[in-house]
Amino acid sequence: MKEHEEAVDLLVKKFSKELNSGTSALVLLSILNNSDKPLYGYQISKLLGHSNTDKQGVIYPVLRNMEAKGLLESQVLPSESGPPRKYFTISILGKKVLEEWLQIWQRTQLFVNQIITGKSNGND
Repeated sequence: MKEHEEAVDLLVKKFSKELNSGTSALVLLSILNNSDKPLYGYQISKLLGHSNTDKQGVIYPVLRNMEAKGLLESQVLPSESGPPRKYFTISILGKKVLEEWLQIWQRTQLFVNQIITGKSNGND
């Protein structure tokens, strides 16, 4: 019984990690697209509900990667309470890519939900 619990725990963690890594760029682009002002990493992390530093640190590599691909723009500005902060905004390319990604996400979500509920095989 205990071996099954450990196997389930490992598989759940692996699935969660894979799902999160596959959607993190979509979520970050969406947050920046919906914001009316530039945001720095800690602000984004708080919007995601990340309160511990481990989860906060995960978003920075994704932000840097998206910036390198031209999906985000950034500028470093002084902070009143500490070191300068890097503020991110979504670029024009980022907005176009997000639009496409959202369509893919909606199709994927519909497909997965149909499979999960058994409605894809004529059992409506």
